[in-house]
Amino acid sequence: MAPLWRDEAFRMALRLSGDEMEADDVAQDAMLRLWQMRERMDGIRCPEHFVRVVVRNLWIDRYRHSRTLPLDTQSALTEGLDQSAHQVLEWRETEQWLERTMARLPSTQRAVLQLRQVEQRSHREIAQLLCISETSVSTLLGRARRTLLEEFKKTNRL
Repeated sequence: MAPLWRDEAFRMALRLSGDEMEADDVAQDAMLRLWQMRERMDGIRCPEHFVRVVVRNLWIDRYRHSRTLPLDTQSALTEGLDQSAHQVLEWRETEQWLERTMARLPSTQRAVLQLRQVEQRSHREIAQLLCISETSVSTLLGRARRTLLEEFKKTNRL
């Protein structure tokens, strides 16, 4: 079973990062994490989905840590007198808002939204990956989008 999970972890990490070395590191970390959780794996209904969730979370952690700027660069941007620095700050604020808002979504809605919008998966693929029906995929995707839209309207007072 572990070789199959390792292959799935590598494929998922490669889709997320686009870099084979990075994907290999993430897959290795995922396998270590799964090994540490081996006693609890028996109770998981869809282990393939669980492997993907572990990989996605590990990749997100690596991505967040890799894009932090040194303190002197951040202070230079906050002083930002030119338009591009202002745009960078606006983009970061928007990105942080989206991350916070998505983090508050129920895990299944968040997973469906990620698979559909970021990975461009079909409803059928998502249903198979998450072990749910295609109707549930449509419902969860609609709810997640509606929640994001409502939060956006609240934030921007629209």
